[in-house]
Amino acid sequence: MDVRRLLQWLWPDTLKGRLSILLIFVTITPIVLIGITSYFWFYQVQMEKINASYETVLRSERDALEKAFDNLASVSQLLAADGGLGDDIALYMQSEDPLEKTKRFRSIDRSLTNIIYSNPSIHSLFVYFEEHYKTIQFESAPLKHRFMIAAMDDMPFVPLFQANQLTYNSPHPTVLHNSDKTVLSLLRPISYGSGQTYYVYLETEWGQLVPPAGDGAQTDDVYHLLVGNDGAIRYSNLPLELREGAKLDDERVALRAYKSFSMTGKNGWELVSLVKRSVYEKEVQQWRILYVIMSCLSLVLTVGAVSYIWRMVYRPLQTMNKAMNRFSHDGNHLQKLHTRLTEFEVIYSSFRDMSRRIVELITEVELKEKRKGELEVEKLISQINPHFLHNTLNTIQWLALEKGQREIYDLVKVFTRVLQYNLGKRSMIVKIREELAALNDYIELQNIRYDHRFKVDSTVDSDIAEVPIPRFVLQPIVENALYHGISSEQGRITVKLKRMTGRYIQITVADSGQGMSPDTVAALLKGEGGKSTGIGIGLNYVQKMLDVHYGDAASMSIDSRIGEGTTVTIMIPDSVKGEEEHDQGIARG
Repeated sequence: MDVRRLLQWLWPDTLKGRLSILLIFVTITPIVLIGITSYFWFYQVQMEKINASYETVLRSERDALEKAFDNLASVSQLLAADGGLGDDIALYMQSEDPLEKTKRFRSIDRSLTNIIYSNPSIHSLFVYFEEHYKTIQFESAPLKHRFMIAAMDDMPFVPLFQANQLTYNSPHPTVLHNSDKTVLSLLRPISYGSGQTYYVYLETEWGQLVPPAGDGAQTDDVYHLLVGNDGAIRYSNLPLELREGAKLDDERVALRAYKSFSMTGKNGWELVSLVKRSVYEKEVQQWRILYVIMSCLSLVLTVGAVSYIWRMVYRPLQTMNKAMNRFSHDGNHLQKLHTRLTEFEVIYSSFRDMSRRIVELITEVELKEKRKGELEVEKLISQINPHFLHNTLNTIQWLALEKGQREIYDLVKVFTRVLQYNLGKRSMIVKIREELAALNDYIELQNIRYDHRFKVDSTVDSDIAEVPIPRFVLQPIVENALYHGISSEQGRITVKLKRMTGRYIQITVADSGQGMSPDTVAALLKGEGGKSTGIGIGLNYVQKMLDVHYGDAASMSIDSRIGEGTTVTIMIPDSVKGEEEHDQGIARG
């Protein structure tokens, strides 16, 4: 997978994909961060708590063993010679008198009985005389037969450690008859007489000091090892076999399924407790399971939230998309959308308004194009073979000059210029100065026709001479003033063009004629003037030109009163949209 595909997978191009990625990210991130933090905190605190619990139990067991070892040593001291019960034992062994021997025996037996009763932890006791015909005597209870006939070297005891002359044996089966308990034992040699020795054997129950595995909730699944001061394993109650006398370090692989805790005694021996790791990490494992369940639940809720949010967003979007497609195909107005979400309804409402405005603009453009077509048709009708007209007028002009008819020559020359401006192949947009020049030619032509019975005054601001204006706008208005306004012998027409605020140009054509009625004004604006013939197209043409080139930005008004004259006022912007677009004229010939 290349980098681009990886980035596209991590940050898709769709709203649904990105929304899913973001929601999953903001869900997983807290879960991971909180999980990691709580896991380490919980693991550390819980493990410290568990370790402290196991170490406390193990410490109490170690202390109990130390106390048991001390107790064994103390009791054995009572059986030692030099002032203890051992003196009676020595006298007993050395006496030859049966009566004396019997008295000594009873005395020693009573003393041993008192020692046993005063020390309940002592499980068994006997004295071993290595060189006597009866090796074991003064036993506290019947012993197993194999011990009664065994020599000291044959005793199945494995030393745990030695302290001075005391030998402390590892846990082993008891010597008592009809008992299978495990005990700790002590062997103490005591010298008497002339280099003779007897041994005192004492044992205490192991199970009272170190509870066996499965004995109660506190020690459930807890096993023990007892390691001698030489590092060798002397006792194990694990459900697996360890090599006899093996070193603890050599058995680490076999013990890897257990968590170990150890405490060392003052004589170098070591008590080790072993806990199955499944038990040791039970609470942590429970927390892990709970954490996974909560994480999965959070992810499920996130996926549900993504699905819900996507439906909540996608359905309005889909409805809006269908509405837009329907509008793009047939342009129909859109129905109102109910999404129950204010933001989408506002957007959709704005789109509806925009679509309605687009339809209006399209209709307006179509209307303008239709009007422009009508103007073209009107102009085509008015342009009747311009080549023929120009050639004919040139012929008349030169014939008049040849015959000496100067007035006719001038008349035809002016008329030719007027025709060339009105019918020539030129752009529909000209400068104000060009429009005024054509107007002056038209006025001169009309003055010759009417024998100079009227006067036209024109004024224009110097800074607007180069302002663009639709061609053939002023002449129809002046022509209307001539036909409908001038009746006296000395009529006057005033033409003014000046700049207004807001980048507008005001055109005013006023006459001192007889004025018109409102019905006549309306008829003129509709092109129904009657007298608007020849090259004069009329005020209706001017209105159409303003609509085509300026739209609502231009306006034309007529103020006329009977007997007072007429004033036509036009307001146009000082620029024409698309003035450089194309040539609107028709090629001649």
